[in-house]
Amino acid sequence: MEPAFGNTEIYHKILEEFKASKKLLFGSNFEDFDRYAFIKNHTNKQLQLLAEAFKVWKIDMAENAALNPYAENLFQKDFFNLNHFAPQGTPPISSERIALGKQLFNDKSLSGRGDMSCATCHVKEKAFTDGHKLGMGKNGIQLQRNTPTLSYAAYQRTFFYDGRGDGLEGQIVGVTNNENEFHIDLETLEEKVKNTPKYKIQFDSVYESKINSRNIRHAIATYIRSLSPFDSKFDQNMMGEENSLTTQEIKGFNLFMGKAACATCHFPPVFNGTVPPKFTESEFENLGITKTANFTHPILDDDPGLFYPYEVEERRGFFKTSTIRNVELTAPYMHNGAYNTLTDVLNFYNLGGGAGMGLEVPYQTLPSDELQLNTNDIEAIIAFMKTLTDAEY
Repeated sequence: MEPAFGNTEIYHKILEEFKASKKLLFGSNFEDFDRYAFIKNHTNKQLQLLAEAFKVWKIDMAENAALNPYAENLFQKDFFNLNHFAPQGTPPISSERIALGKQLFNDKSLSGRGDMSCATCHVKEKAFTDGHKLGMGKNGIQLQRNTPTLSYAAYQRTFFYDGRGDGLEGQIVGVTNNENEFHIDLETLEEKVKNTPKYKIQFDSVYESKINSRNIRHAIATYIRSLSPFDSKFDQNMMGEENSLTTQEIKGFNLFMGKAACATCHFPPVFNGTVPPKFTESEFENLGITKTANFTHPILDDDPGLFYPYEVEERRGFFKTSTIRNVELTAPYMHNGAYNTLTDVLNFYNLGGGAGMGLEVPYQTLPSDELQLNTNDIEAIIAFMKTLTDAEY
């Protein structure tokens, strides 16, 4: 194969790196393998070499793929192609559309009663959650589920815990039409925006088709797509911009990726359930979530989740896997807000979920075996997860 490459130097560098990685992998055991060091020193090096090879050998890579073929680090901000995760045919992301979307996101006048905005439930200081066990609708009505974070929501394929929202623009329709939330139809929403002079000027300048419900939803979705800075302490260490992770935090990451098996559902670098390597679907899991954090006398939560709308029994109790970025700010946890602390969450997983506690969960996807994590392990995993908090917080 070697003569096929115009420049063989990069070819030999790639071979040497693959050999070094293979030697390290085969010379390590599962428990002690330093995944943090491997990704930082080998995975990222492989990405750098591949990016260099594409340029040197003048290989044209698909620019509309999920991953940036020229990315040199798994944790750099543009590792993913953000436009790939938006619906086909949508206008490109721009700073002007982000700014417009932010205004719409925070505008209470756009709801049916004029007393609720997107920011009412998705509070920036709480990483775009609300801190309540269950979401709060108009007049203090308690909604069905916990309010999910919008941080890094751009990299999901479906929305809402039960996946009924197809794309960010589609998810917005679900909120506006909900009688306990915005309670407004798209036509009325469009008229409200048209009757606001400042919006007319801005829409005229950034959308050729001016003000319509599609562009309104796109502007809001564009703002939400911007909420993915990839600038946490962990990102900066992986990028080589800092060397500040503690021994405990690195141990926590290695446990997260290994013994604790968290990364079998929370895939880095977003640490959500968008499934690699194609990133075309969001993962749903049945964990056997309980109604409370009382694991001595557990009671299975009765939310049907993905069971509806098709009423397939094998999908009962399945919910979308969310990102754990900014997780220290997004309590309480799970679709039902049952767990107030990250310790509660880790204890739940450590016991093997609902089935591991002896509950009847016939389609649980989480292994019911106990993880055998000790207190120090749990504290280390939590310490790692806190390194995924965005720099602005």
